[in-house]
Amino acid sequence: MEAPKREVGNEPAAAAGGRGGGLAALLQLIELEDRRVQASAFFLVWGCCVMLHGTLLNRAANPEHLLAGYALFTIGAALAFLTLSGAGRLGRAASRVEETLRGYF
Repeated sequence: MEAPKREVGNEPAAAAGGRGGGLAALLQLIELEDRRVQASAFFLVWGCCVMLHGTLLNRAANPEHLLAGYALFTIGAALAFLTLSGAGRLGRAASRVEETLRGYF
């Protein structure tokens, strides 16, 4: 007698109307219109661009520019971590970081 086959259901994908499994679940967790997510993406992208430009395309770049790119990337990563980690104290911390960064940029 053969054991019955069990199928694993993917509730988030089914609830999202059948769009891809992993992407649909991710889109349910992240609100792309959230300004903190947009700010973290901004810092991550610009920091990555500055670091890639200074290390791969222009090796004669000043080390200070690379350090500034690393700082931007680190700020974006920290803001993304605080934003995506959820509500509560970390969500409030992300709001404070965003308000502080708004004063600089």
